[in-house]
Amino acid sequence: MESTSPLISVIIPAFNAELYIQEALESVCSQTYLNLEIIIIDDGSSDRTREIIEQFQDTRILLISRENRGLIATLNEAIEISRGDYIARMDADDICLGTRLDRQVQYLRKHHNIGLLFTGIEYVDENGRELRKKVSAKSRKLEPVELLFGCPVCHPTAMFDMTKLKKSDIQYDKAYCLAEDFELWTRLVNITEIGIINEVLFKYRIHPNSITSKNNEKQRIVASKAIVSNLSYKCKTSMSNHLYAIYNNHLGNESNLKTLVSLVYVGIMLKKLNSEFTYKKFLSKSYYLIRVKFKKRKNKIARA
Repeated sequence: MESTSPLISVIIPAFNAELYIQEALESVCSQTYLNLEIIIIDDGSSDRTREIIEQFQDTRILLISRENRGLIATLNEAIEISRGDYIARMDADDICLGTRLDRQVQYLRKHHNIGLLFTGIEYVDENGRELRKKVSAKSRKLEPVELLFGCPVCHPTAMFDMTKLKKSDIQYDKAYCLAEDFELWTRLVNITEIGIINEVLFKYRIHPNSITSKNNEKQRIVASKAIVSNLSYKCKTSMSNHLYAIYNNHLGNESNLKTLVSLVYVGIMLKKLNSEFTYKKFLSKSYYLIRVKFKKRKNKIARA
């Protein structure tokens, strides 16, 4: 990679990450894209996280070690001190494939309308064994209405194009703790187009101590509030209940009847909620949701 290539700031929050930080950091340092600054904030770890990071002899690494302030404050601090034309997210327990940053920059430089880009992922367990893959059928733009049904993107694969965005645009909101990333997507989709590249360029680790594993129900509640605040401009209290019922199917267990009623009600009001919502995508997502729920119901009856 030529030295004139745009600078990418990779921001990595780390808290008690001694089990995985070495592999995570090695995957960033060995990227085919070379013009990086790697900002790691050790958020008050009590284990060997800092010691492991300090063993790396890579001048691109900037390590900040301080008292614990939490994930949102850590992410915002890293964003503020970043200098890159692009900002790439990375977690201390995940793994980047070697061409991840290269491929994302190439895509963003070719698609000038996109300010935020995600990749496909491979889920792995705590030992790095493959569980399954999640990848879009084609590289495409995320439609705002998709966010009503769940989060179709993986936070640590995000790359922000800072030639199109301001740092104030991508600050995480502490009022949405546990779903601060999803809240950011619901905000940014009103500012720029969001892209998804159909390549698996990231290994996302699932383990018992991950935030997602511990806080599913709380995350859904907070995420649904973000939908009401940022995507549904004329939302009454009754509508917020329907939006929650639809989003809650992402990982929850709303009844079939409640889900159907909510889909019909939101569908009728779709364009009044947000003029950017498209009927085609809403109907396709609704069909998929109903089909999945029907199969679950059918399986329960068969087992009985």
